[in-house]
Amino acid sequence: MLEKTLSNRYVTIGSIIAILMAFVADYIGIPTVYAGAGVIVALFFIWAFIDEMRKQKLYSQPNIPIPIIFNISNPANSLSALNSLFENFEKSYPNHKTNLEKYFNITQQDLVFEYNGDIFDEDRFIDFLKISKHDIKRLEAKTPQNVQFHVVYIGPIANAILVGTMFGTEGVTLYQYNKSTDSYAVALEIDSRSFKEPIDAFEIFKREDIGEVEGSDKITVAIDLASHKVALNKLEKPIIHLESQVGATLHKAEEFIRANREIYSVINNLQQQAPHITLAYSMPTTVAILLGMSIQSYWDITLTQFNDGEYKPVISHLNKIKYYF
Repeated sequence: MLEKTLSNRYVTIGSIIAILMAFVADYIGIPTVYAGAGVIVALFFIWAFIDEMRKQKLYSQPNIPIPIIFNISNPANSLSALNSLFENFEKSYPNHKTNLEKYFNITQQDLVFEYNGDIFDEDRFIDFLKISKHDIKRLEAKTPQNVQFHVVYIGPIANAILVGTMFGTEGVTLYQYNKSTDSYAVALEIDSRSFKEPIDAFEIFKREDIGEVEGSDKITVAIDLASHKVALNKLEKPIIHLESQVGATLHKAEEFIRANREIYSVINNLQQQAPHITLAYSMPTTVAILLGMSIQSYWDITLTQFNDGEYKPVISHLNKIKYYF
């Protein structure tokens, strides 16, 4: 508590005032001003101590929820999405938006990450990812407790995978848009590494190999988990086609986790034999972010986005993205 109190903004303000008063005392030669400076420091220290006690009382739960909106080249209103998350917090964390700014100096602008450029401009988007990663680390550093990031993603699927690479394997809650209520609801709360566990058999997907997969140094993995299908005829062979056998919609958290486990297991096994993997996909953003959290930026993978009748690379070599924060 002492360390937190000493680093509190009120102690800093009191110290600055005291220093200025000391200069004034030297100039006018009145010793009692020094005593006044001491009183000022003491009062601000007490104020800072009370402030830190309020923080602890206010956020006595082990994790502080931090909402984050990623909007990638999409006209949707980011602040509307952010306010939707704050409304979700209201029962457990009253006045959460106000308290984040008051006690932790975290504003709405700190919680919205927008990219308005060309998603196929690799260098620019990688810079956006690196800056975002740095700013997320700063958010964590501002809070006294552990953080649970509550993430809404708005934008293309390929970039959702890339956003996922910035997060660790725990402390993230993912949301999906509910069109009927025009709001965002929890899709999955990640509190373990279970979404990366290996599988014994397929439950969500059925696998079909198109072309000679065995021994090939370049393989395309096509993931069909939505109503609009991957255009297999536009992809370079050989192809491993993962097609949903449970329909186009996932409803339960367990289904999202299971789907990612099956996709990740295929890619994990492939990267041990194929130097390069290309991914094409039609799937929910929740699964895309999970996949990014799983593969991180370790392997030589090309992420594509269907555009103008072809699958164009958004990132040509995933393993060239290096986060240094």
